[in-house]
Amino acid sequence: MRTLLRISLIAVLIVSLVEIPVFGAPSRSLGVVVQAERARISTADAASGVTLFDGDTLATDATGTLRVRLGETQFSLLANSAAALRQTAGGVSARLQSGTAVFASARPEAFELLASEARIHARTTQPTLAQVTMVGPYELLLTCQRGELEVRIGEEIHQVPEATSYRVMIEPAAAPAQGGGRPLPTARSKWLLVALILIGVGTGIGIWRALISPSAP
Repeated sequence: MRTLLRISLIAVLIVSLVEIPVFGAPSRSLGVVVQAERARISTADAASGVTLFDGDTLATDATGTLRVRLGETQFSLLANSAAALRQTAGGVSARLQSGTAVFASARPEAFELLASEARIHARTTQPTLAQVTMVGPYELLLTCQRGELEVRIGEEIHQVPEATSYRVMIEPAAAPAQGGGRPLPTARSKWLLVALILIGVGTGIGIWRALISPSAP
């Protein structure tokens, strides 16, 4: 009887050890929703206070807005926009899939915005406020309202100073050839300086003011 009981206990312990990796510690949260109006987090409606995790997709309707706090970064989507969040070694990245994103950050490694072939982040530790719009799959409208941005496209590195806007046309990287061969060119870009574009009315102005305000949540 004792032998049978001992065998049963050993079996329970083995099963428990096998199950531990499956029920490991939950994923670390990336941030929290600050304000939401006609917006979604993955497949659920967004609401203030909702916790964000690695892999979450943010989206807004035609008249929606969404503002979230990602550690030290404030990040917003305007109407008809979508972005996917990922955890990085130093903080969070957001891949803009459509529409317009606005972010405020003061630490380059804390936040990076990916849009088409571009990787965009604050260049210095000064407070940086930027807006990026995906005009098309390989065309961006990029505005630095405050601070300075660094933009990487393939092997190119561009600096965007405060109070400037650029229309960026991107030539995507070539697909890898079968069987090796000569190295293929990486993504390239053409930059056109345009008049500084501000979000002039309605919800956009409110978001910009909230992001630059010292009292913003």
